[in-house]
Amino acid sequence: MRAPRHILAFVLLLVPLGARVAQGQTWSALTYQPAIPLSNTKGFTDNVAWRGIGFDWKKEVKPNLALGLSIGWQVFDEQTDDVVSAFGVDVTGDQFRYVNSFPILANASYFFGKPAHFRPYLGANIGTYIMEHRLDIGLYSIRETNVHFGFAPEAGIALPIRENATALLSARYNYALAAGSVEDQSYVSFGVGFAWNTGF
Repeated sequence: MRAPRHILAFVLLLVPLGARVAQGQTWSALTYQPAIPLSNTKGFTDNVAWRGIGFDWKKEVKPNLALGLSIGWQVFDEQTDDVVSAFGVDVTGDQFRYVNSFPILANASYFFGKPAHFRPYLGANIGTYIMEHRLDIGLYSIRETNVHFGFAPEAGIALPIRENATALLSARYNYALAAGSVEDQSYVSFGVGFAWNTGF
């Protein structure tokens, strides 16, 4: 599936901006990221994903504006005997269902307030979601892995706790377009963690 033109335009916009980062501040962040499934994701695995992790890298390109890269991993799972239509077939019986989501996203974040203070921020993420859907029933396992184009608006809070260390709280709405036989996917992930080597 080809990327929509607006996705390609946004990614191309990040390139010249990223080339002008010069001496801007940088940060790296590691967060625990549980997630709540929505829509088609919820229809396949209707449980909170308590297993989730994310890594972010950002660089300031101008005061209050940073560009960066975000990668993550969320694992949704459910045991059920409900009938499910997946992979082009209807499946009945005791099943274990899994969705592994690996977002790889470029982003732009705008920070409010002044450095070294409480700073709310808004972010826009865009890129790809590598998603594996798997259904285990008895001795059989059916799976499909696709690369989905997607986007994720984000809101968060950065709170400095000591020199070069910042506590982070965030929420991100993840939306991945349909790919293969899998319909569009969506979920909300929450980030709780820390950033280091930061001037924010």
